[in-house]
Amino acid sequence: MAWEYRFRLLTIVMMATFGLAVFTYGQDGNAAKAKPFYDSGTAHMKQGDYDGAIVELTKAIDIDPKNPFAYAARGNAKTGIGALDEAIGDFSKAIELDPTRRVPYINRGVAKVDKGDLDGAIADYSKAIALDPKSASVFNNRGCAKLQKGDIDGARSDFQQAVQLASDEGAYQRFYLFLIGLRQKPGSSPTELRSVVSRWKESWKKTVGLFLAEEINEGALLEQAAQGTPKSVREQKCEGFYYAGAIRLAKGDVAAAKDLFDRCVATQLHTFPEFQLARTELAKLGEKLK
Repeated sequence: MAWEYRFRLLTIVMMATFGLAVFTYGQDGNAAKAKPFYDSGTAHMKQGDYDGAIVELTKAIDIDPKNPFAYAARGNAKTGIGALDEAIGDFSKAIELDPTRRVPYINRGVAKVDKGDLDGAIADYSKAIALDPKSASVFNNRGCAKLQKGDIDGARSDFQQAVQLASDEGAYQRFYLFLIGLRQKPGSSPTELRSVVSRWKESWKKTVGLFLAEEINEGALLEQAAQGTPKSVREQKCEGFYYAGAIRLAKGDVAAAKDLFDRCVATQLHTFPEFQLARTELAKLGEKLK
């Protein structure tokens, strides 16, 4: 599902077109001069070349230092290389220049989650929700942050809201809700999830759903995760290892769960909720194993 909700926390590289910025900002012509560098930077980012993106977007900012789109885009690239403090600085600048756009709040929240600042991330997601209360992706992100913090009721509420708003039946939010229920009531039946998943078209998310619904086993899930392009395989493995680990943990197989969470974290997909959730579980398991 890579990038339905992905930069997905974690969700979310939601790139606004720089062309709009030409009419809104930089009326001295700087925006038009900066646009080729912005376009080049975002092209680099789509290819996963974050360093190249930063070089080009910095050129755009040097030419047009009052354009929030370029700062927001560079913040995304810096998040991609793990320069989180710098990314937060760029998102904050984008917000300072235009506080009406929700995307910089969302992506600043993503960077804060990766830093472990869950309260700060939740505050940013809440601001984004205030700007756009019908965004399923932001409720998803806030729910994941609350789940990491241990606010189970708050996470459940956000995931339920995301399911209501989502255009794809809220697949991943349903997965999170199912796992919350399974953790609270081990051995509970996946009947409802199975019914929903059966209606979906063939896809990776359906494969995950079938696994959680006990229609396929762990081996089949991980075998499917290894199919595709290098990019999709990395993303699918991040997700597959997390969900397999979550089920192992629910069944009390702590050693296998820890190994699977380790493999999830090894993908280094910091902007995937599964990466963040696996890292949180490993921290908890580390405390339990001491």
